[in-house]
Amino acid sequence: MASFTGEKRAIDRYNEFLRTSYRSTVQQGIAMGLGIGSLLLIVFCSYALAVWYGARLIIEKGYTGGYIINVIMAIMTGAMSVSLNVNDNFKI
Repeated sequence: MASFTGEKRAIDRYNEFLRTSYRSTVQQGIAMGLGIGSLLLIVFCSYALAVWYGARLIIEKGYTGGYIINVIMAIMTGAMSVSLNVNDNFKI
């Protein structure tokens, strides 16, 4: 480009493309961060609710800790498997 004296114009166009790319990458990062953060919030709140309710069952009904952990893991694993299966079925 320098030999055709269009170097300045080529640099300006390149910088404009970089700005556009940067803005879209920042927006994509924000969207991904919010999505993953929301997902982890739901997962950890589910675990917290399950542990809290399990503790109540241990205290009030005399269940064992092993039984509660077994049920928590079974429910969470099943829910995760179902959600992954549903996600795969919607792919075109």
